[in-house]
Amino acid sequence: MENQGNMQSGKKAAVIYFLAAFFIACIGIAGANYLKGDLGLSAEELVKKVELTVEIAVLLGIAIAVRHLLKKRNRKIAGIIVLLFVAGVFSWQNSGIWQESQLKPQRLETPESEFDRYDIKDGHFTVAEANANIVKKINVDYLDNVTVHFSKPVTQKVIVRVLYETKTQHGFDNKTRKMRVKVHKGETVGCVSMKVKDVTRIKIGIGRKIGTQFDYGYTEINGNYAARMHQKKVSMVKYFVFFMLIPAGYFILAAGKKWQEKTDKNICLRILSFPFGFITILSLFATFLVVNLVEWVKMTCGNVSFSIILLQLTSPIKGTDSGIINSIIKTAVVPPVLLAVAAVLCYLFIVRGMYALEDLPVKKIPRWSKICIEVVMVVFFLHTVQVQGTEIGMWDYIQSVRESSDFYEKEYVNPAKVKMTFPKEKKNLIYIFMESMESSYADKEDGGTMDDNYIPNLTKLARENVQFTDKKDGKVGGPVCLEATAYTAGGLVAQTSAINLKVMNSGAVSDSFLPNLTALGDILNKQGYNQMFLCGSDGDFAGRDAYFKTHKDYQIEDYKAAIKEGDIPKDYKVYWGHEDKVLYERAKKNLKKLSKEGKPFNLTMLTVDTHFPNGYICDLCENKYDTTYGNAVACADRQVYDFVQWIKKQDFYEDTTIIIAGDHTSMVDTGSKFWKSLSNDYQRTVYNAIINPQCAYKKKVTTKRKFSTMDMFPTTLAALGVEIDGNKLGLGTNLFSGEETLREELGANYINKELKRNDKMYNQFY
Repeated sequence: MENQGNMQSGKKAAVIYFLAAFFIACIGIAGANYLKGDLGLSAEELVKKVELTVEIAVLLGIAIAVRHLLKKRNRKIAGIIVLLFVAGVFSWQNSGIWQESQLKPQRLETPESEFDRYDIKDGHFTVAEANANIVKKINVDYLDNVTVHFSKPVTQKVIVRVLYETKTQHGFDNKTRKMRVKVHKGETVGCVSMKVKDVTRIKIGIGRKIGTQFDYGYTEINGNYAARMHQKKVSMVKYFVFFMLIPAGYFILAAGKKWQEKTDKNICLRILSFPFGFITILSLFATFLVVNLVEWVKMTCGNVSFSIILLQLTSPIKGTDSGIINSIIKTAVVPPVLLAVAAVLCYLFIVRGMYALEDLPVKKIPRWSKICIEVVMVVFFLHTVQVQGTEIGMWDYIQSVRESSDFYEKEYVNPAKVKMTFPKEKKNLIYIFMESMESSYADKEDGGTMDDNYIPNLTKLARENVQFTDKKDGKVGGPVCLEATAYTAGGLVAQTSAINLKVMNSGAVSDSFLPNLTALGDILNKQGYNQMFLCGSDGDFAGRDAYFKTHKDYQIEDYKAAIKEGDIPKDYKVYWGHEDKVLYERAKKNLKKLSKEGKPFNLTMLTVDTHFPNGYICDLCENKYDTTYGNAVACADRQVYDFVQWIKKQDFYEDTTIIIAGDHTSMVDTGSKFWKSLSNDYQRTVYNAIINPQCAYKKKVTTKRKFSTMDMFPTTLAALGVEIDGNKLGLGTNLFSGEETLREELGANYINKELKRNDKMYNQFY
């Protein structure tokens, strides 16, 4: 009776331990998700994670019941069959086969009468008017893709566009529901990939330019059904194996009770299992950390190149906004700690539960199983690194830097060897780098992508002065950021020296920043310019002060200088240092000082209030829009316009050229309302405007240009009235000359590929 009572007590204790492990797992998942805030799983994804935890608990419960509650052999066999069946059901449900089965391939018959704005003759189609299309009513629960088949290989590049309506989203004018694919010469298929529910109509456009010709075949939706079903079946097998490992591991541990007593005395097993706690916990934490860090980067920074990520990781933390640091700690570091702690507690409670059921002779698992877990966790960590490294382009980056390139040797024009003729009366330069300022902030009518124009004043400045744009109608546009130029340090280097900034040359670890490079500051210094770099954050962040001191002798007026000079109190700090309204007042003070020193001057300044993800709202900002970032951008637009108007009233204005440019395009938070109108086919560009240029040019050279931020370097000198022999410096081209830029000549894809590679000539800069 006493043994039976102990057995019952043990079972009750085991139930408590297993339930505790289950609840700790759920709390760990929910807690980690809560800490990640907006970066966390959606409610639907969180439910799936909890459901998976419940399923694991159910399978473990069935396994325990089979071992301890079912005494007869035939009942145990029945229990195993139930276990296999439940695991199969769970695997089928998690694999998504039931959803995929609703995505049957469907061929859309499109008689000629359904085509609009095409000339059709004997199956031969010619685009007759703009926006030629096919509209087709459909009714599918899930739409995976739309594939257009041509009856003959196309003789020229053809753009296939697909727009769609759903039960809740009507009309075809929303760019967020527009996708496209390029069908290149000689191809017969164009597949537009999408995953949408409840589609009621699709609008297919084939060809964009009037006169484009092709031989149309038919359109198919969900055409990759067989491939997707195969993938889901493989996924189901993986889930089934995973689910069966849970009870199998339990049975093996429980069955090895006697073996445990013998093997635990083995000296080799003792040595190999000794670091179990350290290796397992470290591998577990590192795995969660890698996943969360990659998730943080992708959600907060968008699809940035790995070189940018690496540069930020290798730069000192000093000067970084505390909000960014806090975000990383809260959303990418603490959740892995919580998950690792929850996993350890679950392990301890499960072991206690197995001991209570007498499946283990002591309150610890066998040493041989510890060694197995160590190996599994290390392999799992390495697999995670491999997968996440692919996700952020780490392996592509490593491969590219191993490859050599002679791109700089062929294309780089050394400014130190180019003849440049300055005007007799040298002009002053005010270069305003605006953080993350891009042309897409304008509304669609003015060339942007927004429903509202967040930058009406900058739009006005662009119209009234010189702006180089990629738009053919002169609307707001600008240059793109090439490889390793789409962040502040890279953007500054690109626009003032026409090179990209590679990781090894960040300058953040040395006072000598690319010492063998000739930049804008070097050229102006030789011409007797007084030069100043003005910013509201620590100048040494990302090596900015080192760069401007090296090229050449800039006076650094940063956040620390503002305190030293009494512009702000000693304990004053907001955002990255101080806000832009203080920066503009400091700029006015320094411009008055520079203008009285009897030398031409170059004041280069960098704003910060529009920094991703939400910007900074000061007391000058209005609460006009429903997003913080939108209000921050609109506020920056007003402040820079007022600053320009102030400059125009000063005595030195007639001899001064003002350049306003974004340092790079902004990072994108896809979950923010601010970016809801951004579409994949919109070319995001950096804002630029040149006020009071001192050179002659033809109006046509300012529009429909394909160029990069590197082209701003020679263009800036030209705007000061400098004649440049050959009109090329670095990798940039003087846009005023109308000569072809590298991007127009070679294409951005080719240039980016070469810029990633190891270049011997580039290495000579440092």
